[in-house]
Order: sequence, then structure tokens, then C-alpha cells
Amino acid sequence: MNPHEPLLQQIRAALPAGATLRPVVPRVDAAALVDLVNADAAHVGNPIRDSIDDMMEELTGSDIEVARDTLVAVAPDGTAIGFAFANRVTNPEKSRVFLFGRVHPAYQGRGIGRALLRWTKARAEEILDGHPGGTVQVQNFEGDARAIRLCESEGARAIRWFAEMVHTFANTREEIASPLPAGLRVVPYGEVDSEKLRLLHNHCFADHWGSSAMSEVTWHERMEAGSVRMAASEAVIDEHGTPVAYQISEEFPQDAETLGNLRWLATLGVHRDYRGKGLATHLIQR
Repeated sequence: MNPHEPLLQQIRAALPAGATLRPVVPRVDAAALVDLVNADAAHVGNPIRDSIDDMMEELTGSDIEVARDTLVAVAPDGTAIGFAFANRVTNPEKSRVFLFGRVHPAYQGRGIGRALLRWTKARAEEILDGHPGGTVQVQNFEGDARAIRLCESEGARAIRWFAEMVHTFANTREEIASPLPAGLRVVPYGEVDSEKLRLLHNHCFADHWGSSAMSEVTWHERMEAGSVRMAASEAVIDEHGTPVAYQISEEFPQDAETLGNLRWLATLGVHRDYRGKGLATHLIQR
């Protein structure tokens, strides 16, 4: 018997008649899942939108086993009613599982979200078995009061906040980037060895709260993401060609209608020996 069968029964009991509950099949469900995510985002005032490409990357990455780590509830007409994912980070030093889930606004208030959350939490605890000190984490949009209350009522507590800031170049006079220290120069990101950049990234974020070292596999997936704009990403190298700072830029065209044309400075890192020398400022100003 499936050890989670009682939790699955709770989800089924909350679903409308005719709905089915099963693991996600990426190529079958991606479009319906994106429609659900975007409908819920609009409902709570979140301007961030999802895309089929981004959803496919999430469902086919190395941090998820869709047959065991996902559930989707589907209405008879094919509409996604709700879903739940458990994404693992099995770094031995900071083992974590991130819970993701949504319920379509038309089906909220039935207990579906709570039942899905309980299932993913149980699945996360199963994944973390054998990883002492592992944590289960969930992220919510600040304006989604219902989701925040749900997570808090199930034992979660707020531990971290993110701020997203926008700089509008049209309203700013053109500036020349502050100079770099002698011996350093900026090169296109693609000209630097990817493995050296991975090691630099892990070094830069080793003392950053909540971050985990990226493996060769996860780094490759990160850099091959469709949102990454390699031509707009850069690295600072020393006289030996060793990277000491970098920035990765991304774009999400699906957000243009709600946010306008934005380019995200997604990741910015500076080697600890070079901090306080203006490298990050230089990369931002460029």
C-alpha cells in the first residue's frame, strides 16, 4: 500500500466530481499547469507569469522525479484544478526540499490546497530521510494572504524575504561604469570556462544564507535555461584569465504585458578576496 494513500484520499475527497488525481506528465500537462499558475497569479496581484518552456524545465530537471514528486488534479475538461511539486536539493551540507503548489481560483476554498500541501510535505520528509538537519521550505508571494495563512497553519514560519527592484534606464542619464582595479577586465561570459565559473559561483555563495553548492549537472541546467541571456552576461577576470566576479542576465518575455520589457540581473557574485573593490558596482553599471 502507498504510505501516502490516506493523504491521497484526503485530496480526492476535496475534488469535484469527475476530477482525476495523478502524477504530472510534463508534455501532457505543461500548458494546463501554466494556465493555472497564471490565473492564480492574476488573482492575487502577482505580475510574474509562467511559460510552457519554463514549466518544462522545472518538470524535467534533475531535482525532481515527476512520477513520485508531483501530483496534478485535472477536471474532466482538461483544466488543471491544482498541483503540488516537491523539488529536492540534496546537497549534504544543506539538504532541503522546496514545496510548490497552486489551486485554480475557481476551485479555492474547498480544502484542496491544504490536502496537496500535506501530501507534498510528507513526500519531502520521505526524500529527506537519511539527511539529518534537512529542511522543508515553501515560498509565497507577499500579496497572497490565503497561501501564507495556509502555510502558517500547517507549521511553517517566515524566515526570509526577497525584494525585487527595477531600474528604468529611460529616466536615468547615461553613466560611465566606475573603473576596475588594475589587472582586471570584463569579458563576455561565454569566453570563460564554465567549470571555473561554477566553482567561482559556489565560492561566492558559500557564505550566503540559504544557498547550496551547485553540482556540474545543476550548473549546466542553470546555464542552459531558456531565460538566460548569455550575450548580456559578463565576467571579470584577472591577468591570468581567472574569473573573480560575474553576472548572469535573464529575460522572461511572458512578463512583458504585466511588467514591461525587463532584463533581470539574476545572479551577481564576487570572489571574497575581491569584495569591496567596486567589481559588483562596475558590472551593474555596465
